[in-house]
Amino acid sequence: MACWRCVICFVFVALTLKSLLSHINTAHSRSPDFRVICGVDGCAEDYRVFNSFYHHLRRTHPQYLATGNPPTGWLTASSDANVLGGENFGTAIFADYTAEPRQTGKRETVDLARCAAAFAIGVREQCHLSQRSVNNIVLGVQQYQTALLTSLRGKIKTILERQPESNGPLQQEVLSTLDNFQDPFPICAASNLQDRVTQMHFNPVTPEEIIISKYACRVKKGESRVLAIKNKSFYYIPLIESLKQLLSNSRLFDMLSAGPQSCPNASFLYDINDGIIFKTHPLFSKKNSALQLILYSDEIEMCNPLGSRASVNKLLMFYYTLGNIDPKFRSKLASIRLLAIAKSRDIDECGVDIILRRINEDLKLLYDGVMINTVNGEFYLNGAVVAVCGDTLAQHELAGFKEGVGFAYSKCRHCECTFDEMQENFNEHSFTRRTLDGHIRQCIEIERATTEFLKSSLKTTFGINRQSKLVDFPGFNLIEQMPQDIMHVILEGVAPMEIKCVLKYLVFSGNLELDLFNSAMQNFPFSSADIRDKPSPISIATLASSDNRLKQSSGQMIILIKILPFLLYSVVEKNPFIQFILDLIEIVKILFAPVVSLQTVSKLKKMIEDHLKQFRQLFPEKNVIPKQHYMLHLPSQIIALGPVIRHMCMRFESKHSFFKQWSSKLNFKNVCKSLVNHNQLLECCQSEAGTEHPIFVNEKELGPVSEVANMDHLQSKVVDFLGIEDAIHHAVRVKWLILHGNKYICDRSLILISANGLNPIFGLVKNIFIVNSVLYCFEYQVYETLGFNKDFLAYEIAIPNLAQATELTNVENLLDFTSYYPVHFRNSVYVMTKYNLEDVLSLKT
Repeated sequence: MACWRCVICFVFVALTLKSLLSHINTAHSRSPDFRVICGVDGCAEDYRVFNSFYHHLRRTHPQYLATGNPPTGWLTASSDANVLGGENFGTAIFADYTAEPRQTGKRETVDLARCAAAFAIGVREQCHLSQRSVNNIVLGVQQYQTALLTSLRGKIKTILERQPESNGPLQQEVLSTLDNFQDPFPICAASNLQDRVTQMHFNPVTPEEIIISKYACRVKKGESRVLAIKNKSFYYIPLIESLKQLLSNSRLFDMLSAGPQSCPNASFLYDINDGIIFKTHPLFSKKNSALQLILYSDEIEMCNPLGSRASVNKLLMFYYTLGNIDPKFRSKLASIRLLAIAKSRDIDECGVDIILRRINEDLKLLYDGVMINTVNGEFYLNGAVVAVCGDTLAQHELAGFKEGVGFAYSKCRHCECTFDEMQENFNEHSFTRRTLDGHIRQCIEIERATTEFLKSSLKTTFGINRQSKLVDFPGFNLIEQMPQDIMHVILEGVAPMEIKCVLKYLVFSGNLELDLFNSAMQNFPFSSADIRDKPSPISIATLASSDNRLKQSSGQMIILIKILPFLLYSVVEKNPFIQFILDLIEIVKILFAPVVSLQTVSKLKKMIEDHLKQFRQLFPEKNVIPKQHYMLHLPSQIIALGPVIRHMCMRFESKHSFFKQWSSKLNFKNVCKSLVNHNQLLECCQSEAGTEHPIFVNEKELGPVSEVANMDHLQSKVVDFLGIEDAIHHAVRVKWLILHGNKYICDRSLILISANGLNPIFGLVKNIFIVNSVLYCFEYQVYETLGFNKDFLAYEIAIPNLAQATELTNVENLLDFTSYYPVHFRNSVYVMTKYNLEDVLSLKT
């Protein structure tokens, strides 16, 4: 039995032919470029689908599957170092070793030590393993490596002995090469050598330890305790060096240097660069390719929040991402990078300005421009902060406002509204809007107060604690560029509070049975995408509590808002409370839209104003909370910074999971240093994992692949609907396709294909084809849209006759890339939407 090497990736090695085929099936068969040539006994059969290739081997060459041995005189192709780890399709699985070798360019030596180090780092950081676990894994790999070399030596020796002309020097050289093989793992498995190996091979960005203060404490020394001086510090990752590492990827460099793609219609806003702030910014208005930094700050609890050490290891995290990254990639966690980390209790003592001061040093250099070396040569890098995101507590702390708005006379960082005005006035222009110059004057007035009583009184009146270092950020306006976050304002504030008020009224008034409501919610036909965030049942104790919480996560609130009109349909008597909730859902859908028109912004402003007035009428005993008032500023925020989902905090908070998963592995002696080092190693591992950056990994994922039964039918569809008359060289059908996070499933998913005025036209995906490895096509059956149902806030559709002919479209021609699912309810079929489609349709049609 010979050793089998995969000729597609040249990495996998198997001892049996079945193992090789299993690897090809799992690792390569779902690639749109998949193509193999048999090559057994000179067989030139060409296959695009793995199952067909496997059945060919069973029918034509069954003896090799049964024994696992190749024909005499045949070996799997040798690897070329310059293609190691890539995918090389169109290659014969078996190649005659006596034939001329393939010419694949200059052969290079594989750095096994680098590969071994990348393997060890990747396993530890991605799987959150302790060093002992990594050492055990490396030990197991070394043992397997030894057994493999021993087996290879015996097999190769047997093969060479069959060839009389190979005896002598050739045999000795081959066997000597195997005997002298140097194990690459020992140097990276040794804990004391890992830092040197990592620095040598991967050159990570070294975090800075910045000392905040010093304190005296007693530490154990032998059997006694002695007095020692220790540092309180935080760790900062130099921003410019971090950007250099990010731009080392050529695809990212091309995306960022090309400049932002503005919305083709000036009446619509699609991204941050369509907002007024970007167009009038002193840097971005002159150089639109400058980096748009989006900062985020939040606290995370590393220990059990109910335990005795709950607040001791609470950490303050700073992240950043770039608004230049295309929105479809910006949500990837790899595009969100750590900037600083500190213990919250240390920052509470000295203030967060000490971190902002260090960030500002790099921002000033970046604003003026720095020269960096990239894969494309020297590049002049400019950038500025376009937005600072976070929840209300974090943003007020950074900006110097009162963190607890309940203790401030002016409770908003955008205007100078009072509590009484907040209850009665629902027009944004009726409030005195804050300005940066006015904010600085108020800060100076507080600093010049002659007595502590006067200073405290001014702080309460202005709602300001101090002048923040954010004022010193170049080109940054802390009044306009610290947007409200809809996850915290809507999903964790307004929506739970208002839905709870309505459910409480309906249940306690006898219009709704809570058990029936929960039963309908649990039995709702959720789609495969929504079932992951299925809302939890709502108890009577939750409704009776005095807080504003519904005990649902942000993800669950998104799904609950979508299905709520269906759940409330059982209320026989339609009343203003039901309409109040429907109005809230309409507002939320506009806020979550990826495209917003200026006309819709004006409409949204009026809707929010009317909605808050209705709240005061329906619930006169309830006070308007600050988060409800913040809704008034959202239309202006959209004009300034584009759609609010472009700076939403939900994905930033997902970044916390990497650090939280280390909590059970750390000894907490210096938790900040440990976590920042793990983060830097992870980013090194991401950069070295292959030619593709993790931001672009899995852009397209394919389900099970099968052959196209009727190629002539597909060819005619391509000609008729796509106008492509070129011959189809090969095509495959896949069961499902994931494209930029949207999963399309045959016979289940609906796609938005066209529009009839403001009514979208949906089509049921019947087949998903990949033509010539590059053309992704949907064959769909058109559904008739009967109209928009205002009771369910969903589109009612009609299922067509099954005999109706299907149509074909290129995935790039879709009006909207979201995958929709039909909902059967009371003998009708509906399509629920997460966001408002009117502006999406108006822009694309």
